[in-house]
Amino acid sequence: MLLKNALELSKSINEDRRIMYDALQKKGISDPEVRKISQQLNKKIIALQKMMNEMDSMLGESSL
Repeated sequence: MLLKNALELSKSINEDRRIMYDALQKKGISDPEVRKISQQLNKKIIALQKMMNEMDSMLGESSL
């Protein structure tokens, strides 16, 4: 379940990156929409890092 959620979040991150890149090209870095997408993207990246750390911990515990 955790792996599935991580994969879905990773896909969402990639989609947000594409959207942000497109908005950045059209509107520039200081546009509020670009900043909003960037902030959402940062939150998702942090959430994915936490999931990865949790999976690492689970794998580490099983090898003890």
